[in-house]
Amino acid sequence: MSAPQPTERKFALPLVLLLAAVMAALGVWLYTRSAANAVAAQPVDAVQQVLAQGKPTVVEFGANNCVSCREMKPILHALAQDSRIVVADVDILKERYYIGAYQIRLMPTQVFYNAQGQEMGRHLGKITGPEILARLGVDASTATGGATP
Repeated sequence: MSAPQPTERKFALPLVLLLAAVMAALGVWLYTRSAANAVAAQPVDAVQQVLAQGKPTVVEFGANNCVSCREMKPILHALAQDSRIVVADVDILKERYYIGAYQIRLMPTQVFYNAQGQEMGRHLGKITGPEILARLGVDASTATGGATP
């Protein structure tokens, strides 16, 4: 193979720079386009919708493949029968938006909100029904609508 001729070298640098500029512009365009699509693809925030009900609320962030999350299902179902509170269950593997939006690090994570929608605390792992009611400031001895696990 022969060495590049002086005229070939003269055009090589501008050509490489032009190609790099085009690639950078294309990358910026694709990035901004995908960011705009990501914002548009965010789901309606179901947590904010349940908080709008104006009741103490527990939201569990978990997944169906999580053993502790599955063990929490009957507890959450029983609590959902209590008309004084709202219970929401979010599968973060199906709806990954919530992982970042609510800073979820482990499963299950229960987040407790007062009637004004302000976060009052969090719990990681399994928790009993009476403990959830206590965290929400609701008297477990006067549960309404169903048994408290």
